[in-house]
Amino acid sequence: MPGQPSTVDRSDVVRRLTEEFSDLVPADVVRREVSVAARELRGQVPAGSFAEMLHRLASYRLRGWVVVRR
Repeated sequence: MPGQPSTVDRSDVVRRLTEEFSDLVPADVVRREVSVAARELRGQVPAGSFAEMLHRLASYRLRGWVVVRR
């Protein structure tokens, strides 16, 4: 059953990734990547897996952002 992103899931993922990438990526970029990833995952993953998949996808993209910027 596909799930919808919750504000709690998104804000928790933003908080964790902002901490994880604090010295590498501006917070506004983290928020934008999480938002884009949430839109793309909406309806594609089960509700119970949404937060984990959101974190993984956004983290993957942020690592790519860091590589491009170096």
